[in-house]
Amino acid sequence: MIFGPVSTHLRPGSALLGALILIGLLGCASPERTATNFCRQLAREMPGIAEQPATPEMIKSTVEHYKNLQKVAPLQVEADWDALTLLMEKASKIKASDPASVQEVVDLSYASEKNAVAASTWVLATCGVDISTGLQVGSFSVAPEVATTDVPVGDVATTDIVTTLP
Repeated sequence: MIFGPVSTHLRPGSALLGALILIGLLGCASPERTATNFCRQLAREMPGIAEQPATPEMIKSTVEHYKNLQKVAPLQVEADWDALTLLMEKASKIKASDPASVQEVVDLSYASEKNAVAASTWVLATCGVDISTGLQVGSFSVAPEVATTDVPVGDVATTDIVTTLP
């Protein structure tokens, strides 16, 4: 019979090998959770995070930016970023007319304050970005201008210092 049961033609090891290959492929599909990858993703998401959301669509977009970063957050900041993302999600669903809803967000905000400080500190130290403002503060591509004053050489007092080394 040509159309016999398929299971009689499969070896027990074949199913295991197939499962391992599937797990391997799924593992490759997840984003790499490194500091470098996080900082790259932060550069893409920062414009949307730094902007003050004024409409429901902007609020939803801000939450998505946090979720995108949550997917690549390395272990050093993962728990703190998870707490921030949860706070953003809850805040986006707040019902201002419901005191219980407001209190839930207030409580979560206080509870995640240490996470926010830790995440902000880590991002500043690792990526050179202040996430509260969206400004890059870690490195400058252009040297800052320094104010100078032209003083004629004859007007400068000089002192000769003699140093004797032991």
